[in-house]
Amino acid sequence: MDSPVHSSKSKSEQKTLYVTLSDFLRNNRVAVLILFAVIVLGVIGVAVGTAIKDGQTKAAAASLEKLDADYAAYSSEQDATKKAELEKSFVVSADKTVKQWNGKYAAQKALAYKAKIDESNKDWSSAEKEWLSLLSSSSGSYLAPVALQGAAAAAEEQGAFDRSLADYKKLVDKYASTTIGIPHAYFSIGRLSEGTKDYAGALAAYQKIVSTWPDSDWTKLATDRIIFLKSSGLVK
Repeated sequence: MDSPVHSSKSKSEQKTLYVTLSDFLRNNRVAVLILFAVIVLGVIGVAVGTAIKDGQTKAAAASLEKLDADYAAYSSEQDATKKAELEKSFVVSADKTVKQWNGKYAAQKALAYKAKIDESNKDWSSAEKEWLSLLSSSSGSYLAPVALQGAAAAAEEQGAFDRSLADYKKLVDKYASTTIGIPHAYFSIGRLSEGTKDYAGALAAYQKIVSTWPDSDWTKLATDRIIFLKSSGLVK
């Protein structure tokens, strides 16, 4: 039931809230994506030792360690000229890793790093391709949901809202019980569905957040959107 405070909001106030929220999420979705990726990659790091023992050779492990170190050096470099040089060298090394260890964790991590570099350069088309390449080679790994999240964000940055929506839906359909960031994915589904005037689909996505993750930071935002959709007569 809508609270008295929410019910008393005017439609114009609610629309202003939505515009502000939409602008914030649009301008910061890459930051949200990066946070999601960092957390997941941190979790993956715990499992790397086991993955290596199970199948990767010492050479692959060494390649992965160098890849991590090189990316850390690239990320921390402040001088623009030096950073460009490190980027060029890193991409060559990453491509070599992908080719040499195709299907292995080292190759998957290389693709993720390349996608993140593309994102930093706002080369969204290349970023989406890298994420999708990673997805095709890691459907059963921890990196698959990261790849879907990245592909969805990159597609949206290009204005390809249908592709973005499809990626988010695939994410929640396949990985809802095995990865983090799912409430954000549902909110993105709701936001994108509103953009296509699929208000019923948007409502279902927001309600899923409220019912499944009552303590999530996304729940308050989802609740506000439900109130707006209903008070505007867009859904019952």
